[in-house]
Amino acid sequence: MFTLDNATPRIFIVDDDASQIVLLNETLKSLGQVLFEQDSRAAFDRIRETRPDVVLLDIEMPELNGFEVLEQLKADEQTRHLPVMFITGHDTVEEQLRCLRAGAVDFIVKPLQPEVVAVRVRTHLTLRARERRLNDLYRHARVTLASIGDAVITTNVTGEVTFMNPMAESLTGINLDKAKGRSIEEIMPLRIGENGPLHVNPIRLAIEGRRMVGMALNCQMQRQTGHWVPVEDSAAPLISETDEVIGSVIVFHEMDEARAMMLKMTHTLQYDQLTNLPNRFLFLDYLKTEIARSQKNEEKLGLIALDINQFKLINEELGFDFGDALLQKVAKRIQGQLHQHEVLSRHHSDQFMVMVPETVQPSDLAVLAEAIKDSVMQLAQLHTELNNFSVCLGISVFPDDAADPETLLLHADEAVYRAKHESALGGVCFFSEEMESGFTSRRLCFTRIKSAIANQGVVVLYQPQINPVSGDVEAVEALMRLRDDDGQLVSPVQFIGLAEETRLIIPLGEQMIRIALDQLGRWCDDGLHIRMCINISPVQFLDAHFLAAILKAIEACGVDPKLVELEVTESLMMKHLDSVRSDMQKLRALGVSISIDDFGTGFSSLSYLRELPVDVLKIDKAFVDPLRGDPSDDVLVRTVATLAKSIGVLSVAEGVETEEQARHLKDLGVSLLQGYHFSRPVPADQLNTRYSL
Repeated sequence: MFTLDNATPRIFIVDDDASQIVLLNETLKSLGQVLFEQDSRAAFDRIRETRPDVVLLDIEMPELNGFEVLEQLKADEQTRHLPVMFITGHDTVEEQLRCLRAGAVDFIVKPLQPEVVAVRVRTHLTLRARERRLNDLYRHARVTLASIGDAVITTNVTGEVTFMNPMAESLTGINLDKAKGRSIEEIMPLRIGENGPLHVNPIRLAIEGRRMVGMALNCQMQRQTGHWVPVEDSAAPLISETDEVIGSVIVFHEMDEARAMMLKMTHTLQYDQLTNLPNRFLFLDYLKTEIARSQKNEEKLGLIALDINQFKLINEELGFDFGDALLQKVAKRIQGQLHQHEVLSRHHSDQFMVMVPETVQPSDLAVLAEAIKDSVMQLAQLHTELNNFSVCLGISVFPDDAADPETLLLHADEAVYRAKHESALGGVCFFSEEMESGFTSRRLCFTRIKSAIANQGVVVLYQPQINPVSGDVEAVEALMRLRDDDGQLVSPVQFIGLAEETRLIIPLGEQMIRIALDQLGRWCDDGLHIRMCINISPVQFLDAHFLAAILKAIEACGVDPKLVELEVTESLMMKHLDSVRSDMQKLRALGVSISIDDFGTGFSSLSYLRELPVDVLKIDKAFVDPLRGDPSDDVLVRTVATLAKSIGVLSVAEGVETEEQARHLKDLGVSLLQGYHFSRPVPADQLNTRYSL
């Protein structure tokens, strides 16, 4: 039987002073066996021979001093890890640091105080005993892992292999030296069934969920030779003493032929044979589990049902082989829009069902449904033989639409039926009429945005910024608008939020930038050299391709970068200071200026004004509205104007609506004024270049 080493501790003293050895022996004999050597030249060989648990080493000795003996010990594999305590007559900080840097674990200052010596030696003997027990346990664990019939792999928290036992090396076909540091997916690729989709390695779910996770039924692992073998396993997170996940362990083994066949039959009963997706029976089990969890956590859960319209005709016209291949492609298209938490099922012959747990807002389901629809409909472009190919999607929400799985499924089906028979719904429909009403307006806005992108339908208006002293227009702010079906302009309030949420603001913004810079080029050709201020959404600015896109537009339009000003929000600065600093510095180096929109409305930090190349501070309309001539009303505006002047940047007041406000802002030293008092946003050909004050 395996036992821990309970041998009597050995304490070795190296000192040329016999009286000191006697004192130390009396002090330490109750702690263990005391050994000693007076000749420092023989000390190394004696220590190597006796293998003590701790060494007390005098520094000042003839022949070899303590540092030289320690150097011998550290150079030898068998003695380098022994704890060494120096005995020294010097108690200066420099001498103490020298001892520790040389590799000693502690030092004892002369004259010796027996009680202190005993406590310090006892401490290091305790640590040494614990270290030896840990080493014994480690060796025991290594022997156990090497002997068991299961394969064992451990990883760090990022999923890189840190250990493999011999059985794991044998099953995967790679040894630890070659596997160490590589991702678990490289070492043991997994798939579901014969020629099925890839299966996420359970360690990823174990680490993320801090729980034990089992492998899916009918799972196969690819050996390094390329051969697939049926395996079953379980994974668990490795938790530190501070309750942090520091890695994971996965235990697995190859299944015997009988068990593999049994699991294959089970898989056949629970998964669709054509797409290898969960069938409606397994999907219902998943749905019951998730509804119970959602109910407990007071969360919403969504169902999205997708039907292929007239699928029977596709089979009749193009054949069942084509129909089967089409269903597989539809499944892949849907799967490509999902993340790891959703569950996709082939529910009936031409119907798919998506379960979306942890739904934050019903609008999230609408966005996902539209993305699925767009992706699936691309198949019609790839297969021209598909005449009038279309799909319909229905959405139901727990607990708003139903409290049990069966009713929730039924309501998703009813929503599909409505989507099929009401053309105004655009092929996607909520079961709830209230949700459908909100979604209809959202879908209309989404369609309007997509149309503007596809048909170059962005409209740009311009609002002047006036010098309050001269009345000259020194800059204009370019403002984006869209048109509705009647040709009327649509306020940005109605579409910017959705455009940012769907990231369609990026192509919209690129179109607006090109229009505004083209107009700037025409003004310059006519002799009007004013700055063009363009609002940039945080989503745009943080896009990896933004810098290249803006520089390309400036070059293509042939305008002077010094006449281009980009307006960014204060929130972008505060939340993404490190991310935006580099791009702003590159733009500033080319001459492009940067303005901070709505300055002062957020949680302002003046530090970023020193760290970033800011040229303009825009004073929000909320600070301009109260100006009525009372000194107490203008404190904030006066502060921003003074701050701007002190750091050498311009200040622009937005929302100037009265002559009184304009006059007061001029007196406060604001650099430029902008608002309806001078001009609403207007087309380029209606812009005035000078105003009387």
